[in-house]
Amino acid sequence: QQEEDEPLNTLEPAPAITLPEPGLPKAGSSPGSDSEDVAKRKNHNYLERKRRNDLRSRFLALRDQVPGLASCPKTPKVVILSKSSEYLQSLISAERRMAAEKRQLRLRQTQLLKRIAHLKGH
Repeated sequence: QQEEDEPLNTLEPAPAITLPEPGLPKAGSSPGSDSEDVAKRKNHNYLERKRRNDLRSRFLALRDQVPGLASCPKTPKVVILSKSSEYLQSLISAERRMAAEKRQLRLRQTQLLKRIAHLKGH
């Protein structure tokens, strides 16, 4: 269970903190406080497990979107992030290249249409 040893991601929202309801005895002030502590701990464990599972599933979904990583079930998270970043940069570069090509093709189309109009006039 290596996820339990990893530091919390500071970009993830913190788990919701439950405040004691007014009128209820505070922890440690009554004999029933042990059961309250156990309930709080169970709730905290549940929320933390849910957060880790959500994070894990998001990493798996990201891994599956990056070419070459979907077939690697044991890909480390740092590799998923770095390869995702590289892939995004390649997509951005390809988009810029295609936009430039599109501009050139539109310019060529305009020139050819002018030439057709000129030839029809003669």
